[in-house]
Amino acid sequence: MSFMFRQLLGFTFAMIVLTGLAKMFAQTQSPASANSLIREEQRILVNGIPEVWRLQWKSPPEEAACGPQDPLGATTCPCGGFAYAENGQLDLVRMRNRKEIDRLELTPLFEQALSDQKGAIVQNWPFELKDIEESDREGFSERVRTRPIVRLMYFADYNHDGKSTEFFLQTGVAPCAKILGIVVGLTPNNPKLHVFGSMSNPNKPLVLQKAEWEALRKSTGPVEVLDWPCGDHGSEIEVDMALRTINGAIRAVRREFDCTDDGKRARLLTKENR
Repeated sequence: MSFMFRQLLGFTFAMIVLTGLAKMFAQTQSPASANSLIREEQRILVNGIPEVWRLQWKSPPEEAACGPQDPLGATTCPCGGFAYAENGQLDLVRMRNRKEIDRLELTPLFEQALSDQKGAIVQNWPFELKDIEESDREGFSERVRTRPIVRLMYFADYNHDGKSTEFFLQTGVAPCAKILGIVVGLTPNNPKLHVFGSMSNPNKPLVLQKAEWEALRKSTGPVEVLDWPCGDHGSEIEVDMALRTINGAIRAVRREFDCTDDGKRARLLTKENR
């Protein structure tokens, strides 16, 4: 056997070994890559059956416009509830016995979140009041990234059907730092993951302020929640939401009132079913 032939044989054998190792490495790495896309997972009982619900990115997220890389911007009103956020393509996934049984794309629900940002935006690290004064100090953004990740899924019974199989998710913000969002989950009439609508518009996502969703959750009957007071940002009208649940469905009525010169609510102007 010639020297050159032995060299070629050795090179071929080495390539075969390296190719095999590369395949093994790729196989062992793929589950880790998939796990790294899980933003959050929580355990929940659905009709007595244990499930795991995941917020899962389709690809690695980026730091959003309200992220810690722009600490001064993140502490302003347009970033209310979104400081310090990540941005990307986000799904909600249901798992039973480690198998996916349902999936809902959440990204389209964030179209009005931030005018200069595309995709889903969710808070990643918590905002603290002291950040307003400390955001211009050296190393601030690095310190933010060491904070614990914010939990997003808190299951509750917003529609009063006796089942805590839904959660609030921020999808927008109104002046100044009024957190807007939806409720996502299951209902007896729709056992698939979906966004909650209203009695008047069951197939349209019902977007309310977080405070309004909380008032509905805590209510034992009809409830009226102030949405926009007289004089807020120079407003000459006052807005409230009249909310109630009927057999697991949500009735939401937006009402506008005239304001007096001294900033008090006056006559009813309009009433609209949401």
